[in-house]
Amino acid sequence: MGLGSRGGTVRKTSDSVIGIAGDPSRVYSVTWLSGTTAGNLVLRNGSDATGDIFIQEEGTASQTKTLTFEEGLLFPSGCFFDKDTNVTAAVIAYSVDK
Repeated sequence: MGLGSRGGTVRKTSDSVIGIAGDPSRVYSVTWLSGTTAGNLVLRNGSDATGDIFIQEEGTASQTKTLTFEEGLLFPSGCFFDKDTNVTAAVIAYSVDK
């Protein structure tokens, strides 16, 4: 998967920056768990919930769902993990390109 020296895998349970705020980042995969209602996952370009949406995906109730990007999806201004209340947690593999 080729993760850089500044990256790895993180578990997130709330809205937050992935990696280093503002630094270009690549997301290689994201797996999230929905509660009893399907949860919506959003990955935004930037450091907060106002950034452009790059990925928006609905999960499956009471199950995990995984998205994989073999070459890594580039977020030029950093990546912000934005979830709704039905997403229990997510595991994200990433690297920081700067």
